[in-house]
Amino acid sequence: MRTARVLLGGVVLTVSLSSCTAQQHVVTTTRDTTVHATVTETSKAPPPFKPKPATTLAPLVPGQQPTAGEVEKACPYILSTQDQGPNSMADLEGDRVYRTTVLTTMKPVGCRFYFYAPPYEAIAEITTRTFPTSAQAHDAIVLTSQTGTAAEGKKDIVPGVDAVMYRTRFFGPDGASDWACVFAKGKVMVLVRTQRKDTSLNALLIAQAIAAKF
Repeated sequence: MRTARVLLGGVVLTVSLSSCTAQQHVVTTTRDTTVHATVTETSKAPPPFKPKPATTLAPLVPGQQPTAGEVEKACPYILSTQDQGPNSMADLEGDRVYRTTVLTTMKPVGCRFYFYAPPYEAIAEITTRTFPTSAQAHDAIVLTSQTGTAAEGKKDIVPGVDAVMYRTRFFGPDGASDWACVFAKGKVMVLVRTQRKDTSLNALLIAQAIAAKF
């Protein structure tokens, strides 16, 4: 409150003036600008396993170099000859072994064993394939056996390992009558092919001898 004196026609008037102070209120508004986005990722499932038809193998004559992806060295799963120790490939398959190779195009590696005399054919072969799951590996042994004939399931060839015996192609002159044993050990499918057409026992014995190595 303040007092002002105004001179008007010789009369002094005292006028009381009110001074008002305006107060300005500032309102701050905060807006949530967070953007929530949902991204859906679609994983492409691997194609179903489709085994290739079995093929016969060419011989490996003395002095001849193995084919690409095949290195002449000892097999990590089984001995080659009786001279190296018991339960060798020669013992279990029933033929003398002259040369042994390791197949490096698969993981775990495979092995191949060749006869000591003409025509120097492969008498046995171990090949492998690793799957994302143990269930897929187990299904694959059934599908693989369906590429041949006379399939017969074998449960627990060693504890916890199932197999299928079946006839297939291996040694050319035998046609499609050679015996094989395919089994699953965890995520790994292992296929043992032999040149034996008279009995499936040899392929089974080899599978039992090497199963613990996978």
